[in-house]
Amino acid sequence: MIAYILLGVTIGLPLLIGIFMRVNPSFLFFSVMAGELLGRYFGDDAELVIKTVTNNEEFTHYAEAIVIILPVLFTAVFLKHTIEKAKLLYLWIPFLVTGVVLAAFILPTLPESLIELVKSTQVGYELVEASDFIVGVVVAFQLISLWVLNRKHSVKRKSGKH
Repeated sequence: MIAYILLGVTIGLPLLIGIFMRVNPSFLFFSVMAGELLGRYFGDDAELVIKTVTNNEEFTHYAEAIVIILPVLFTAVFLKHTIEKAKLLYLWIPFLVTGVVLAAFILPTLPESLIELVKSTQVGYELVEASDFIVGVVVAFQLISLWVLNRKHSVKRKSGKH
């Protein structure tokens, strides 16, 4: 049961933020990617800071996951209401995709006991084992959609007399 709650929270966080705070899914996706980079490069430093401040060894195991989530939370606060309510209906898929990427980044950073607990479920096992593939496909899809959908079309002028 705890594994499903953990999966639901990590996958559902961008969906909840997107719907209730009306944050653009592109902004959330970028903040997830930024959080992963920050976690990779500053996770050990965050662990040291948490260990120094709290004197709690157990809490330090979650330092990298906290660093990954912080940009998402800050994005939610600073960029709320960046999409219209009418657009929420068709944006739930990008929110869920962002949630899957967030889960693919966060789950491997958790303590080994939690990773094994999540992997005991079918969905969790697939998500943890295929996280590299999932991230690669989603990033490629995001880039292709960026290139295709945000193309500027040239404006042709009419030549002739008016």
